[in-house]
Amino acid sequence: MNINCTHLSEKPKNYKERGNASLSDNLKYINDTVSHVEINRYQGAGPIKYCVTAKALTINVISGKKAFIVWASQEHEDFETAVQKAKDELKNRIVLGFPILQHASPNDDVKNLVEYK
Repeated sequence: MNINCTHLSEKPKNYKERGNASLSDNLKYINDTVSHVEINRYQGAGPIKYCVTAKALTINVISGKKAFIVWASQEHEDFETAVQKAKDELKNRIVLGFPILQHASPNDDVKNLVEYK
C-alpha cells in the first residue's frame, strides 16, 4: 500500500465542487453503455436548453418485439452539464436496475431504426 497516497483519505467532492468531467469521456461512456443517444436543443420562452436522453434497444420478453428502454434523461442550459448529469443518472440507474421507461416508442419507430430494406 502506498503510504503517500492521500486521495483515499480525501472527502469525495459533490457535483458543484468537482465540476464536469471531460465531454469526450462522458459521451464515450454513454455511447459504450447504451445503443442510442439523443441530444436535443430547444428554446421556449426562456433560454436555450439541451436535453440528453440515453436509450437502449432491447427485446420485450413477453411479446418478443423490439423496444426501447430509456435509462437517462437530463436537461440543462449548459450542454456539458446536461451530458454530465445524464452520465451520472445512467450510472446510478444501471446500478439500481431501474430504468425510466420500459417502452418508449411505438413498434413502427423501432422497426424503422433496426430494419433496412
